[in-house]
Amino acid sequence: MRRNYEFDDSDFASAVAASAHAIHSLGEITPNPKIARANTRKQDLQHRDSMRNASMKDTRSSQSVTPAIGDSRHKQTSTLRQSDSKADAWEKAQIAKLRKRYENLHNDIKAWENEKKLGEKHRIEKKKGDLELKKSRNMKHYYNKIARIDHVAQGTRARVEEKRKHEESIVKDKAREMRATGKAPVSCFCF
Repeated sequence: MRRNYEFDDSDFASAVAASAHAIHSLGEITPNPKIARANTRKQDLQHRDSMRNASMKDTRSSQSVTPAIGDSRHKQTSTLRQSDSKADAWEKAQIAKLRKRYENLHNDIKAWENEKKLGEKHRIEKKKGDLELKKSRNMKHYYNKIARIDHVAQGTRARVEEKRKHEESIVKDKAREMRATGKAPVSCFCF
């Protein structure tokens, strides 16, 4: 099932900005809440151990306290590095997911665009075909009308010519009569 989304670059930028703000506000990002609790517990235990070691070494001498603090700092630093690397890995995975999703959206948009363009192309081709068909029908109708007009005109010309010849023969007959009798023919105007 296709989704029709209409969005622009500002929507994408807003989504990225909101994600960045959420990531920044969390401070430390963990992909799983159970892992986050476990890391917190480990840090708490390490902190307690380092505090015990520091208090025990305080009683002995001030020189022995410094290495214990250094060890806990080293452990805390390594824990922070591990959580940073987990955060980096999570961030990369999330960004890859986002990019994949938006790439799919862009592909859906492109597919929609191509589908619509192809549909419009088919529609215009159909209209062109319909117009060509109408044009050919109109031309056929036009030629039929022209042929009918020519036929009527020829028939009318023939009748007119026949009538002219008939009237001329009447006039010639009367002229022959006049020559033979010497009198002008009388036309009867009877009602």
